[in-house]
Amino acid sequence: MSLDFLYTAVSWVLLRWHQLFTATGLSPDGGGNWSLSIVLLVVTVRLLLFPLFLRQVRYQRRLQQLAPKIAAVRQLYRYDRAARQRELLKLQQVDGFNPLSGCLSFLVQIPIFVALYHVLRHLASCAQLLPPSPRLSLYSFTPPETLSAAHAELFGAPLAASLPDTAHLGAVTSLVVLLVSAAAAYLTQLLVRRAQPAEPGTPSATVQRLMLYLVPAGVLISGLFFPLGVLLYWLTSNVWTLAQQLYVNRFHPPLPPTPKRRAAAKG
Repeated sequence: MSLDFLYTAVSWVLLRWHQLFTATGLSPDGGGNWSLSIVLLVVTVRLLLFPLFLRQVRYQRRLQQLAPKIAAVRQLYRYDRAARQRELLKLQQVDGFNPLSGCLSFLVQIPIFVALYHVLRHLASCAQLLPPSPRLSLYSFTPPETLSAAHAELFGAPLAASLPDTAHLGAVTSLVVLLVSAAAAYLTQLLVRRAQPAEPGTPSATVQRLMLYLVPAGVLISGLFFPLGVLLYWLTSNVWTLAQQLYVNRFHPPLPPTPKRRAAAKG
């Protein structure tokens, strides 16, 4: 299925921010203008998705409340799979609990973030093109707008270039963006561990420990392959995710562990 309609919608938002910053006096071809447009594009999308994020948090808290009941049903019908599934479904219906509500928000986000990434990669790939290439007019961009974004620089670093292709001050700019993004990813994983502590020695604890280092490492490695424009997208997204996790820990804390809930988690 083509996602051109999503790519066009994302581009439209990016261009509106670019026009707004141009109207405030920023150079339309400047890297600062396009960089701020990318940042505000990500913020716009994350704001629109925030209600779905809260819905997912409520789902996780509801699942935590139901964990002892679910564990009891699994224990009671551990040798009868059909009866176990029937009772679990009945439990969900009685409590008004819908497992799909926890997956829906995540599934909705996937195509939107794919569109964000695709548009930025498209702009980066157009740096060597010249009119009248039809690619310069994709996704509601005019050829001058596409070339302007493709050739823009931020503190000497081309938004369309990756770290190995950037020299001197530009390389420092890309490296700073990468380090801040990786630090935000690391702090987010720390907050997740604090919000949802896993029992030592369990598979969940192992996964959390691996994610604490693998996610930031993945961010750093990405800087070797992806252009600065995409790295700005990831930086903004990682910082936003960190702020979201701080919000969850402060205003939607997990339920305090009880003996029953600990037993359910171990089971």
